[in-house]
Amino acid sequence: MSSTCLTYPLISLLLFAGLLIQTPTVSAQEPGEYQIKAAMTYNMLRFMDWPDDNLPGQEPQMTICIAGKGPLGSAMDSLQGKTVKNRTISIQQLSLPPDISGCEVLVLSDLDQASRAGLLEKTRTAPVLTVADSKGFARSGGVVGFVLQQGKVRFEINQTAAQRHRLRISAQLLKLARIVTEAP
Repeated sequence: MSSTCLTYPLISLLLFAGLLIQTPTVSAQEPGEYQIKAAMTYNMLRFMDWPDDNLPGQEPQMTICIAGKGPLGSAMDSLQGKTVKNRTISIQQLSLPPDISGCEVLVLSDLDQASRAGLLEKTRTAPVLTVADSKGFARSGGVVGFVLQQGKVRFEINQTAAQRHRLRISAQLLKLARIVTEAP
C-alpha cells in the first residue's frame, strides 16, 4: 500500500481527534453543542462502512434521515450537500409514521422513549447507523450516543448494535469512543 493511501486516513483521524481535544466547554443550552455533534457525526461517517449489498451501484448520495424536531436534527441540516466517501449527503426529515427505507443514517432527535424504542426495533437488523443524544441511547440499542462529560461532547458506541446493523467501524474511531454494552 502506498504511503499516500495511509496518510489520508491518518490525517483524517488526527483532525477528528483534534476536534475532540479542542472541543470547547459547552452547556446543554449553548447552541454550539449541536453543531459540534453534527460535525462529529460527519467525521464518524468517514470511519464507518456499510455492507456492500446496501449500496447497489454505489449511489452518489448518502441519506441521513431525521426523526423528530429537536436541535440535534436541526444541526444535521448543516451537513446537506457535504461529501463523504465520494458521496453527497442528503438530509431527509421523516414524517409520521416514519419510513426508513433508503436511510443509511437515522438521527433520533428529541423523541419520547416509546418512539425511540419503536424506531430502534424497526431498524434492529437494517444496515442503518442510529445516532442520538438522549441519555442511555447506546446502552438501549442505538449505535452512537452523544453524551456530555465535564461540559465536553463525547460519544459512546455500542459495538453489538453496530454488528447487528452490519456496520464496520474502524479501530481508530473505536479508540476515541467510550464502548458500551446493551442493557438486558
